[in-house]
Parts: sequence; structure tokens; C-alpha cells
Amino acid sequence: MADYEDEDITDRPSLLESDLTCPVCKDIYKEPVLLSCSHSFCQECLEASWKNQSKRLCPMCRKCCDGETPISNRALKNTCASYKKERSWRGTGLDDIICGLHQRPFQLFCIKDEEPVCVDCVTLHPGHELSPIDQGVPFCKSQTQEAEVQIKQEFERLRQILNDEETSRVTALKKEETEKKRILDEKIESITRDISALAELIQSVKREMGAEDLIFLQNFQKLKRRTQWTGEDPPKVQGALINMALHVGALGYKVWEKMQFHVQCLPVILDPNTVSPWLSMSPELSSVKESLERQSFPDNPERFDPCVFVLGSEGYSSGRHRWEVHVADNSKWILGVCKESVVRKRKFTVTTTAGVWTIGLSKGVYNALTTPRTVLNVERRPETIRIKLNIEKGEVSFWDTGNNKHLCTYTDKFSEKLFPIFGPGLHHTPMTILPAKVTIHKQ
Repeated sequence: MADYEDEDITDRPSLLESDLTCPVCKDIYKEPVLLSCSHSFCQECLEASWKNQSKRLCPMCRKCCDGETPISNRALKNTCASYKKERSWRGTGLDDIICGLHQRPFQLFCIKDEEPVCVDCVTLHPGHELSPIDQGVPFCKSQTQEAEVQIKQEFERLRQILNDEETSRVTALKKEETEKKRILDEKIESITRDISALAELIQSVKREMGAEDLIFLQNFQKLKRRTQWTGEDPPKVQGALINMALHVGALGYKVWEKMQFHVQCLPVILDPNTVSPWLSMSPELSSVKESLERQSFPDNPERFDPCVFVLGSEGYSSGRHRWEVHVADNSKWILGVCKESVVRKRKFTVTTTAGVWTIGLSKGVYNALTTPRTVLNVERRPETIRIKLNIEKGEVSFWDTGNNKHLCTYTDKFSEKLFPIFGPGLHHTPMTILPAKVTIHKQ
């Protein structure tokens, strides 16, 4: 039996590393190739092994491989690359953390892919925005912590609602139980009184039947009438059992149906990764307004800067969609849709030629933002705007929900995915996406 007492187990290669080790060079596979005998080797190792041989034999099982072309083992190659990358993060300090693919230290952070890269990895991230690695860490940690706090708070709120609902339903069950017991106790008490009265009558009849024969015969008709029980039979109690169907039938569905009053269904959720640094959003990502000072956001490619916009988090390539936005008394705003490739990092004219189909309010005038702008005839100041998008018809229409009046319709061909776009202007009053009404159709 082997003695491992003095052996440092951490120095021994893992089983996974052994499986990823070339049997020739004893190192992690580099460009692994596969033979028909199912053995794999580094391409260079196999070619070197065959260089001065008259027959091509497998270095492991010695099977003759003349005439066959080793095929690239892509699955093994990818596994080795992932293992190297994962292994590079192990260590006790930052000096041990290097790129597993190129064995070079991480110096940059890819904002789009949200991962550290070395200088040789730059070619693997074409067109991506890179920043010094020390600038990438705070943003990721901050977003993660903020999201975790909000997730925990929301689940705690939902748990409290469910606990309250459970308490309410158990209380209702106990209340019914108490009421049913009261009714049954009253019935039992009534029957008990009848039984006592009947017992007394029986004893009285027995005493009279013990009298002398002549007296008994003289009183027989009277006695006969007395023995006739005139009381009604106790009625059967309807609904004496607990209403199980009410309390436990389809309980999950009933609770879910009631939960609708405690949650909101937002047809559009704002995307915090696109919001301008001059705007701030509500925690639930349903409203946006002016930020009193420029916020410190990562300068990722999706973010609007310097333009003051934010997009919805979901784009549309098909179907019909609608959402309503409360603009309140804001004196300047823009609403509508835009193509996914809309300009983000420089100012641009908001028109249909730029891939933006919107209406807006500026200097007291409502316009369809065409080229040139088209003034909209508005009877009253709209407080809530409804946007309807029909991809197949190529239509975007706008409505004043207060009087259900049509404001404007664009007809165009949409060649790429469309996103809701919001420009609340620099005002304190928030622009808010109204929750959609949820209906349940029972068949």
C-alpha cells in the first residue's frame, strides 16, 4: 500500500489534467489531432514521432496508421483552452493570474464581453472597447452588488405577500371550523334536550303501567295519547363538513391570480446599459428623469453619450407591440422607436433617415420628427402617449390615451431590429412606462 503521508497532494496533477496531457510531450495538448484508434496527440508530437519511421504507428497502441490523415480534435482543443484559462486564475496573488492562452498578464478589460484580456487577446475582440483592467472591476462589482440587493429585496417582498396570504387563508379555515362547530354544538344540545324529555316520558308511562288493572284500563286511552311523540325528528345538518374545495382546490392558481394585484407587468423595461450619464432611472427600471450631475458609468458601446436617451431592454423583429408612457408636464421629450444600429457616441439629428421614428415636444410645439419636421395638431396637452408597433405592416403609430386621439403614424420598411427609445429631456419630472393590464381568459 502506497504511503502518501509526506506527499503534497496539491503537487499531483488532477485527473482532468491527466486526461488533457499529451502522452508524448507530457504537456497540455497543443493543436490535438485524433487517430482512428481513438488516441490523440499534439500535431507536432505526432509528426515528430513519424518523421524517421518507415511505418506510421500509433505511439500508444502501435496500430498501423499508414494512409490515414489525422483529424483535428476540436472538442479536445476547446477543452484544453478552457482548462488553461481556468487554471490561470488560480493562485494566491495577482502576480499568479495570467492569460491561459498566451501566458501573458492581463492588462485590459473588454467592456462588451466583460472579461479581462492580455495584449495578445486584443485580436480576439475585434471592434470591442477596451479599458485598463483596474477600471473594469468597480463597474462589474457595483452592478452585481446592486442587482443582488434588488433581487433579494423583491423576493423578500414577495415572500411577505405569500406569508400574509397563507395566514389569511388559514385564518379563514379556522373561522369556518369554529362556525361549523358552533352549529353542531347547538344541534347536539337541542337533541340532548329532546332525549331527556323522552326519557322522562318513558319513566312516567312505566309508572302508570304498574297501576292496578282496572285503573290502568280506565286510563289506557289517555296513556296511549301521551305515548305518541309529537316532536319532529332532528333535521340533518346541511354543510356540516369543511368546504375543502374552497380552501385547497386549485390553491396554487388562486394564489397566483391574487398575486397579480401585487406585481406589475411592464411592457417595456429600460436598459441601464444604454442610459445617458445625465439621466437616472428608478430601481425597477420603469421611469427615467434628469440626473443632477453626470453619473460615473462605463463608456460601453451601447451607451448614449452625449445624447440624452435610453433604450428599452428588448428589441423587436416581428409581431405587434404596444406600450404607454406618462410624460406628465415635461416641457421637452422624445418618444418612439429606433433601429438597433442607431448612433450612440455622437450627436445626430433625430429623423427617420437616421433610423429613428419618433414624435416629440419642444418649445411648446408637438412634432413628428421627420425631415423637415411635421407639426402635429394637438387639441389638448397629452399626459400619456400610447405607442403601437406593427413590424409586419411597417407601422409605428402614436396616440393620446386621454382622449384616444390619433396623433401620427409612420409607414416604413424596417430592415433591422427596433428598440423603444426614450428622451425625457433634462427635467425633474420622470418619464414613466405604465404597467400593462393582465387579463386571464378562462375556457
